[in-house]
Amino acid sequence: MKSAKNRSRIVLGILTDQQLMNTLVIASRQTWIPSFPYDLFYFVGRRHEHSLQFSRKLNVVELPTDDTEYPPVNKTFLMWTYFYMQHLSRYDYFMAIDADTYVNVENLQIMLNEIKCQDCYVGYPAKGEPYEQKQLGLRAPYCLGMGYVIARNTLGQFAPHIEICRRSTVANHSDTELGRCIYRFASGLSCTKTPISLERVMYTTNNQGAIIRFTHDSRGRLLIEFPKAPPTRFFKAALVHPLKTSHAFYQFHRQVKLQLRPILPPAFLNGSCVANPVIQNEIYPQNRPVLECRLRIPKQSVYNLSSLSAFVITLRGYEQRVQRTINKFEKHDIHLQPFYGVSNVSIPNTTNITKGEWNLRLTMIRLIETAIKANLQQVLIVEDDAIPHRRFSHLFKALIHDHRCRECVSGGILMLGSTTWSAGWKTLDRYNTVETGMCRNIGTETYGSFAILFHHATFQPILAWLKAKIIPQPYDFVFAHLVRLGYPVRLALPNLVISDIRHESLIRPRPNNTSFHNLTLRAKIHRWEIENYMISSLDKIY
Repeated sequence: MKSAKNRSRIVLGILTDQQLMNTLVIASRQTWIPSFPYDLFYFVGRRHEHSLQFSRKLNVVELPTDDTEYPPVNKTFLMWTYFYMQHLSRYDYFMAIDADTYVNVENLQIMLNEIKCQDCYVGYPAKGEPYEQKQLGLRAPYCLGMGYVIARNTLGQFAPHIEICRRSTVANHSDTELGRCIYRFASGLSCTKTPISLERVMYTTNNQGAIIRFTHDSRGRLLIEFPKAPPTRFFKAALVHPLKTSHAFYQFHRQVKLQLRPILPPAFLNGSCVANPVIQNEIYPQNRPVLECRLRIPKQSVYNLSSLSAFVITLRGYEQRVQRTINKFEKHDIHLQPFYGVSNVSIPNTTNITKGEWNLRLTMIRLIETAIKANLQQVLIVEDDAIPHRRFSHLFKALIHDHRCRECVSGGILMLGSTTWSAGWKTLDRYNTVETGMCRNIGTETYGSFAILFHHATFQPILAWLKAKIIPQPYDFVFAHLVRLGYPVRLALPNLVISDIRHESLIRPRPNNTSFHNLTLRAKIHRWEIENYMISSLDKIY
């Protein structure tokens, strides 16, 4: 027998089938499994037709039972027989999950470190359906099959009697029958609740936030769509079940790794937080406050302005204007590289946006693709009429030491200035008592793309939005879209950069609107204190 000193602490068995090995299991292997630090086995059954061939490195165990069995009563018992016969002396704890269970590895490790029992059966306690409770004969709960842990001593007590349990089933559920077997042959042992929660998807919501409950197919299998905006408790869980599509695995894994906290339908708000309570309340008005999530910030060096990747968007023929902008930012150790945008591309017939707005969208596609190709982590993008604050360097250094600002710099978007209009300020002003820091959550009407600091995590969703086959909106609308997805997007106050609006806009021209180009009037609307910005009496109007 392997000594306790050399025994591994835990092993995981994934109960699946040969078809799921090529769908959900591949999704698991491309999401959470690479960071899973323990031994792992996959358990499948035999197929009537030719069985698939799997790499020996995967530790796939083909059990002597029908691969399509549902519920997988025989598979479950045979999996535990395998662990008992082959590996009892090798591990302290044996864990099993269904193939449609997502493992939040970081939370699971915390949970497993808190399990220190010689004889236990730990998971999500349940008592069965009311109509079957009497025949189950259980006076205590069993663990749901989504995921549970069995101690080595417990396995040693019930596993020798598994054949008896297989011949005396009373219910058509693998988890209830396993629970009955453990209760019967492990001295009345029942399921103990895990120290960190395991979460079940009981319902989802439609685009309007209305609840859509789950259904079952003709074989009793659960049919449910994993929510696009999961409640916060899912991110705190060790296991989440079920995720019925590969897309659900990829979507949720991205949300977990990037700490995305999307706008939530009202049904999911209890006990939840969101990245942006302002837009949350704009979309789903609440009579009670919504919590803002506090995100973990990865350890990293202090940001050096001189090494920040920075671009200034311009067009051919505006070299004098762009050089003036470059010179102003150079005084703050920001080295802008000219990026020549797209111009004169015709507007699609299906859109009402201007030609300039359409060309800006095309320009941003090219620029973001350039940043991805260069593997840039943070990118500052300014327009060629951007005017920095006279104390830009000082204010920027203060920003990156503020936790809420750094949440944006480390995984979202920080707007260094905005052209927020009266309606937008009316929304933002309602949060003056709760948002008093240097960075404030934006609203749906917070505009201004003339000075934005992007984290690379936002590149792909921005590209997806720009390339989507929907009626295109002006580029400024992408920021509220990212908030809906759960990215932190905030506005620096006071603005570190403003826009020189005294010349005709190339994005949305207003040739007959003199007030639109009145800097004093616009500064009052946008709350720019223009005396604080690098506006020289020598500045020309183009």
